[in-house]
Amino acid sequence: MHVKGCVIPLLLVILLLATSETIIVVDLSYPITEGAVSLLEDAVNLAGQIGSKKVVVILNTNGGTLSATEKIVDLMKKSGISFAVYVPPGGRAFSAGSIVLLASRVAGMGSGAVVGAAQPRPYDEKVAKAVAGWISSLAESSGRNKTAARGFVENNVALSADEALNYHIIEVKADSLDQFLDKIGWSGSLLYLNPGPRTSLLLLITNPDNAWFLIMVGVILILIGLAHPTYIMESAGSVLVLLGFLGMDLIGADLAAIMVIAIGSATMFLELKTGHGILAILGAIISSIGLILVYQSLPFLPMTVWSGTLVLILIFSSSLAGFYLYKIRSAMKRIPVHSIESLIGKEGIVKKKIKPGGEGVVLVESELWTATSDEELEEGEKVVVLGVSGLKLVVGRRER
Repeated sequence: MHVKGCVIPLLLVILLLATSETIIVVDLSYPITEGAVSLLEDAVNLAGQIGSKKVVVILNTNGGTLSATEKIVDLMKKSGISFAVYVPPGGRAFSAGSIVLLASRVAGMGSGAVVGAAQPRPYDEKVAKAVAGWISSLAESSGRNKTAARGFVENNVALSADEALNYHIIEVKADSLDQFLDKIGWSGSLLYLNPGPRTSLLLLITNPDNAWFLIMVGVILILIGLAHPTYIMESAGSVLVLLGFLGMDLIGADLAAIMVIAIGSATMFLELKTGHGILAILGAIISSIGLILVYQSLPFLPMTVWSGTLVLILIFSSSLAGFYLYKIRSAMKRIPVHSIESLIGKEGIVKKKIKPGGEGVVLVESELWTATSDEELEEGEKVVVLGVSGLKLVVGRRER
């Protein structure tokens, strides 16, 4: 978080701003996806922490998914916080963005900005009618022109800042954030909210272009892994496909997080079979991605440097464990210098007396072996290996 460009701890922010009204500023220059939902949830959580009742959203988007839009509108309407939406000069509030704008308490646009063009794609009459009714109701509840709002959906109308002001879609026209806040009568300290780790990851993977890329690469890795089984390609490919599905809004973030952690854990478990260390590292990285996804910014439990340190510790410890397993398996697979049968004919020395038909100990090829003999052999006598019986040597007195 930044307050007038300075990075300071959250507690200090609260102390500094406790005696003045605080306006949280959120830059929503992203597609309206689960990442955008997470960003605004962070804003609401932060507002609860510092006692703020005002959030201004700097909106610049070409649209997004309907499900994410519904979540954002619900958040804006039910959070008890006043949301103001500002589209900067030359900015866009197309499609889902226009719905977010209409859900705000107050809205403004800069010169060259455009709002509207909210007709669903691909076009479906049933969906279009539902969205038109919804957007009309939002406009009416905010005291705006519901007929013009319906035109965004039914006729795919797009309005400039001046037109939006004339049609009463927005309340003010302003060419800077300060001017916008001044015109709507909001004053106080500005607290800029930066995306946290979980939100940043969601914003990245829920970008439609990135999501398609993740799915494409993931499928290719899975196919390569099936052709040349290594577990590495299959695990990495599965995670990329899951993240792509999350980005395309085909599965929820919580389900994706659970599945990613499960894949990461399974990958680390497979290290016991392969023992080359790579799967342990890959599994730790995959599990860390899942932990970031599942992380939620609780009101008084913000993510700290220690949280990130724990992720690094997980990766390091898993890497160390993988290397240790690799060394163990290498030792287990090491070909012995000689087999027990190769000792037949070799000479040795009795280290522990052997009675006829009994057992003793002999030193052969610099190794101690349990040995048996039909003869009585005293300690220090030289013997020759005549054969083997299981893991025991059969020896006899060496002829002089």
